[in-house]
Amino acid sequence: MGRYIILSVMIAAMMFVGYQIYGVIGEYRQLSGEMTSIKTSADDLSVENEGLRERVQYLSEPENLINEIKSKFNYRFPDERTIIVAPER
Repeated sequence: MGRYIILSVMIAAMMFVGYQIYGVIGEYRQLSGEMTSIKTSADDLSVENEGLRERVQYLSEPENLINEIKSKFNYRFPDERTIIVAPER
């Protein structure tokens, strides 16, 4: 009779441990998926960051900054003239 109680307790303990391990494995899979997603986002942000650094470097040159301002805002200096070339019809 004592053996059956010990055996029952051991089986119950093994079932409890198995259930806990199953929960840990599920959580591991979930966290692994989140980590992959975060790594992908970090890689995308690194690429974007590098592009922004290149843009800042480009615009730090006064000539490039003036060209960008002229092209985006149709700006001209007071002593400059604007020439518009229209295609023939």
